[in-house]
Amino acid sequence: MNINQLPQDCQQRLVDLEARIFKKPKIEILEQFQKESIPSFQIKSTRKSVYDQTLLKQLQITQFTKNVQNNQHYNKYNKETLIEENNETHIIDELKRSLNELAIKDQHVKQLQEQISDLTQQIQNFKTSSFKYDNTIKTFAIELDQHQRIKRNQQIEKNSKKFGQFQYTREKTKIIQVWVDSKEILELKGKLKNLRQQLDQYDNQTNNLLSRESLNYLILKREEEYLEKQLNILENEKQLFIRDLKLEYDEQHAKFKRTDQYPVIGERYILLSLLGKGGFSEVYKGYDLKEMKHVACKIHQLNSNWTINSKSYYVKLVTKEYRVHKQLQHPNILQLLDSVEIDSNTFCTILEYCNGQDLSYYMKKYGIIEEKEAKLIIQQLLESVKYIHLNKIIHYDIKPQNILFNQNFVKLCDFGVCKELDNEISQIEYTTQGVGTFWYLPPECFLQGNNPQLISNKVDIWSIGVIFFEMLYGLKPFGNGESQETILKQRIIETSEKVTFPDKPNLSQECKEFIEGCLNHKEQDRFDIHQACNHPYMRK
Repeated sequence: MNINQLPQDCQQRLVDLEARIFKKPKIEILEQFQKESIPSFQIKSTRKSVYDQTLLKQLQITQFTKNVQNNQHYNKYNKETLIEENNETHIIDELKRSLNELAIKDQHVKQLQEQISDLTQQIQNFKTSSFKYDNTIKTFAIELDQHQRIKRNQQIEKNSKKFGQFQYTREKTKIIQVWVDSKEILELKGKLKNLRQQLDQYDNQTNNLLSRESLNYLILKREEEYLEKQLNILENEKQLFIRDLKLEYDEQHAKFKRTDQYPVIGERYILLSLLGKGGFSEVYKGYDLKEMKHVACKIHQLNSNWTINSKSYYVKLVTKEYRVHKQLQHPNILQLLDSVEIDSNTFCTILEYCNGQDLSYYMKKYGIIEEKEAKLIIQQLLESVKYIHLNKIIHYDIKPQNILFNQNFVKLCDFGVCKELDNEISQIEYTTQGVGTFWYLPPECFLQGNNPQLISNKVDIWSIGVIFFEMLYGLKPFGNGESQETILKQRIIETSEKVTFPDKPNLSQECKEFIEGCLNHKEQDRFDIHQACNHPYMRK
């Protein structure tokens, strides 16, 4: 169909369309089309038909657009594929790196397993050798204890000939135990008795003055002094011997173990010989297999016959003693080292072992202690009491039996009846009448009434004064030779308002003033720990 055959208006519209197509083609698409190397796309001026050319161009443009879209899609696909490939490569690299690390760690684990195996074998070998070593130490400690026990028994047998022994006798319907002096002591007492009778004859003569000036009288007096001195020495040694006999008896009748038993508690502490026995506890010499040193093992054992309340009260007291003692760390206080539960009714506290005796033994052995030496003991005792008073604790039971010697140190021990003060309070209600050792307690501990009495840490200062006096004079300042029952019944401590010093030995005036300050009957006028420590006599 020829364009000239179209109607006039259609012809004009085709002409306009052709002009727009040729004048304003889609430049961007055409340029891109040409860049894509499609040389067949050329617009020729020669036209067979405007419609055909227009249709051809539209088809070419449509095909080009599809190609461009396909190319874009292909590029996008290639880009995504490349990203995925890069990701896969990265993941593979990470996996390789992780595998290498795992291989290294696995090798390290194998090495550690080998080391653990070696160490386990070494530990097992060590345990085996340690077990053999512990058994060797244990055997040695037991053999040493047995040897010491044999020597002690031999000494007891020897001393029984020198001092005497306990014998059983019948008194009406009862069998009682009485002490019978040795032949040596009886003879010495007999000589002294005869000597005193002769001296009495001189004293009873008419010319008393001349008889006392005679040579024979003076010789008899000197002989009397010598025999009295010898008898005092024997009596002191006899008291120590009786103490050893009592310890031997207590060991034979101990509750926790027999003499031929050597149990190990806590897989660490061997119990050896008995050191002492209290009202509710037994103290044994022990050996620490870990630290390889001697210790003191205090066995606390509940009585199966006690009521529940009694058991609870005892556990409460012992628990408080452990809690208070554990926090005290001072050179002049016996150290609490450990505690071991043995069973539901028995446990043990491990204490520092002292290689010396207590002050009671020391005084019985040597009698009167010189002022200089006694002062050194009191100075160390004051340091320990000052420490516990600063920690708001009243010992309440300071006595010679609770003062031990370990090389050059005085050690205060046994906090079983101690009292604790509140931070802002200097006194406490006294609710344990009858507890403690009466010779060493101050007057305020014996006062009775409807209202509870108040006591302070000056209780311990009184005890120190009594001990100092006893060391210097060989006797107690109040109630000497009396029983606790008599002291309580006759109110000896309450009525003793002033201390009286014997004529001998001669002491310094400062020493007497210090003792008087410690033994002041009125609590408010008595030294406190700072006054005692800072007294001029103690600071010299």
